[in-house]
Amino acid sequence: MRDIFLGKPWHWLLIIGLCALMWGTGAYKLHVIHFNAFVLAMIAGGTVVTLLVAMTTRPGEKVTRDPIVEPENDEGAKITGD
Repeated sequence: MRDIFLGKPWHWLLIIGLCALMWGTGAYKLHVIHFNAFVLAMIAGGTVVTLLVAMTTRPGEKVTRDPIVEPENDEGAKITGD
């Protein structure tokens, strides 16, 4: 199962918590009645989850299926004066 569900188990619990937050905002109709509170809750929840996952992942730890490869050259991004 570790090959299917990458990352730490508590990362998956954070995602479940974020889904619960989204469900709760929908159940209380925040997206219709209190739109500002809805947007704030979504931004705060997404930011917290992203920061927690990024700050607790060690360099070299596998978090994606495909390897993240640095490009050998970056010629397409260079701006030359020719």
